[in-house]
Amino acid sequence: MRRREALLGSSLLALACVTAHMAAAQRGSALEELVQPTARIAPLRNFDPATRPSRRYAVVIGNSDYASIPDLPNAHADARAMAAFLRTQEYQVAYHEDIDKLGFENVLRRVLFDVDEDTEVVVFYAGHGFQIGSENYLVPVDADFDSPYDVPFESVSLGSLVGIVGARARLQIVMLDSCRDNPFAGRVAMTERGSDLRETRTGFTSQAAPLNSMLVFSTAPGSVAFDGEGENSPFTAAFVTEVSEDADAGVSEVFEGVRRRVYAQTQGRQIPWDSSTLVEQASFGIGAALERPIQVASSGTGQARGLAMIAVTGEEIRDSLPTQVAAHAAARIAAEFRPQVAIGPALAEALDLSPEARIAVTAPPETGRLTLRDDRGVDRDMVGRSLSAADLPDLMLSNRSLQRPATSFEEPLIADRFEIEVDGQPRTVLLDLAIDPCDFEAGDHLDPDGMGITRYPNELRPEIALAACDAAIAAQPEVGRFHYQRGRALTALLRFDEARDAFAAARERGHTRAWYALGASLFDEERRSGGYGYRKASDAVLQLYARGAQEGDPYAFHALGRQLMEFGETDAIQIEGYDLIMRAMEVGHTFAMNAMAAIYLREGTEEYDPDRALRYYRESARRGDVYGYYGMGYAHSIGLGALAPDPGEAYRWMRRAAEGGHPFAPYSVGVALADGSATGTPDPAAALGYYLQGLERGHALSAVVAVDLLRGTGVEGYTPFDAAAIAAKGAALGNARYAPDARARLDGFGAREIDGGAQLLLRDLIELTGIEGEIAVDGAFGPDSRTTLARVVDRLDPGATVPTDPAERAVYLASLFWKEQPFRVDLY
Repeated sequence: MRRREALLGSSLLALACVTAHMAAAQRGSALEELVQPTARIAPLRNFDPATRPSRRYAVVIGNSDYASIPDLPNAHADARAMAAFLRTQEYQVAYHEDIDKLGFENVLRRVLFDVDEDTEVVVFYAGHGFQIGSENYLVPVDADFDSPYDVPFESVSLGSLVGIVGARARLQIVMLDSCRDNPFAGRVAMTERGSDLRETRTGFTSQAAPLNSMLVFSTAPGSVAFDGEGENSPFTAAFVTEVSEDADAGVSEVFEGVRRRVYAQTQGRQIPWDSSTLVEQASFGIGAALERPIQVASSGTGQARGLAMIAVTGEEIRDSLPTQVAAHAAARIAAEFRPQVAIGPALAEALDLSPEARIAVTAPPETGRLTLRDDRGVDRDMVGRSLSAADLPDLMLSNRSLQRPATSFEEPLIADRFEIEVDGQPRTVLLDLAIDPCDFEAGDHLDPDGMGITRYPNELRPEIALAACDAAIAAQPEVGRFHYQRGRALTALLRFDEARDAFAAARERGHTRAWYALGASLFDEERRSGGYGYRKASDAVLQLYARGAQEGDPYAFHALGRQLMEFGETDAIQIEGYDLIMRAMEVGHTFAMNAMAAIYLREGTEEYDPDRALRYYRESARRGDVYGYYGMGYAHSIGLGALAPDPGEAYRWMRRAAEGGHPFAPYSVGVALADGSATGTPDPAAALGYYLQGLERGHALSAVVAVDLLRGTGVEGYTPFDAAAIAAKGAALGNARYAPDARARLDGFGAREIDGGAQLLLRDLIELTGIEGEIAVDGAFGPDSRTTLARVVDRLDPGATVPTDPAERAVYLASLFWKEQPFRVDLY
């Protein structure tokens, strides 16, 4: 990628003012070209503009209390006014105040899980923002730009936010209120793959909207928005006033009115800006008049901002409930933890209500929301609303994906509650939500269609998971996530063909992650014999990744992004790959952080930047990723960037990575144990154990050092036959870098030692396959050994010609071993 240099100017703060570059980069992109062939497998997503989306969802953020930059005291008020209005129009509002970087990641993850292709989404942000080059960024409250490497971890890319929401939603409207003076004036940052420095600037640059989207900014690109002299910003006050007069007006009409009001109020000094690609009619209203007006006030262009308080709802009510309310528990209901549960009948039975009773929902469960579908087909959130006893049987509990490790549960059960009033009397309803065993045993991280009870591959209990998912599919064969999770279990059991069939079944049922899984399965097949090495994927793999990325899967963002960035033939394709990886990072996907760290550690390239790599590893480790642990171990071992070498700290990080399933961390732990840097005293036996663990995970270098250890210091209980078998296994991996070294070690043995190793390999194969027979391991590959060899080959590789050269024969047997006992490619 060519290096482009630009001096980054002097501003960085703004609160909402953007419009025109991003989508242009997507149209005609590598992603779109790769997606097209998948239409033959499943139709590309489409919708009927004559119908309205059935779900309404909003993200409202007000960031006021900043740790390292000036506060915005009234951002909360604007956000509360916006949330109050959206709730009156049946939006499911995810409301947030003062969220940090990890909080932003959680918000975007929630979008992945809560939004589907029949959802219209509104995003409103009030808080600091800034521009670097052609990209715009929102600022979490914990942002502190101390180095040029901070941007990905101290801010949120607006382009990524719009891309993530757009990939999941049918329609999106994004509103950003404010562009203010820049508290980071004069600072520079790195925001591209290379080492270009760009200055942070005041305001937002123009940015285009992806298909069926509208981006609205409180002022023109590069300009500053005024706070106003009243209780609200001019933009928020104008919007709430305008939309309250006619909520059912088209959004374009609403924002034309907002523009006129803001222009007049600020005497022409502020002009709201928008960019639209809407292809269907859209309005904020649903035909329901406001029960009371949302109070706002703003005048002039002064600094004071604010907004009238509104009645608390949702989480605010939950926080204010007296603890003694729990004593009024009226019912305890057992239900399944799945996307939607008809909870009304069980509640009606438990409460034993009179026909005239009125029920009001005052606080929702933590795990979801209580809804009732109206005559327009819209699911209405029932918090703050009342219903009759006759309506109660239609009440639904819509559970949401949790994103919680399965290992954190003592049992597969979620205890929750919600609060109601029955004829004015407060009552608590307790919930016991049973997690389906398939979700509990095989749920995946960041799965847009999963329930969020998660296990990494190294945490799976594959036999238990397979049985659980078989049972789940027998009961509900139409549920795609059960088929996907069954495929995960089969992959862990090394039953790859069956796993691919399960992923295909999940794809046929509309499970988003299945596209990535099918691509990864095919990619693993392409590289299975090559150890852990990374390589260019086939077009078939890339097409599957691309479809997953278009559907909004973070794993597909990362997988396709890395391929395009590493192997793209043009600068434009490499940049597109980088942008996809950044999108994955915005939801906290640590694989993307590790990939970027590895790129910045390539000496001799223009991207080489140890300090930048260290920052990525730290953030990955902070989020609990074993590759992040390994990266921190490596950093401490060599003194990466500003770190001083620290063997003890390196050993601790490496061991943590090895225990978590990292494929070649065992090699590094073994080295530290062998040379004594870990504990102060060499421990060859312990070192050998870790080397063999690394070999089991497909690491050919672990075989090389294990052989060197056995032929050098030696380890009690191991013979030259063991060493020869280890060398053959390493040579059979086909790893271009280290397998030749393992083969050289094998060639260094005598014929008797090699034949003894071959006999050990035959013994392993007999045990793995259940072939009848015994074999003596004596180094004399005589008639009995040859007879056993013939039986093994007849079962595992019929018709094959077995090499007669001892070393070639040993490597051949090792290749059969890896076919029967393949290493877990899914772990890395």
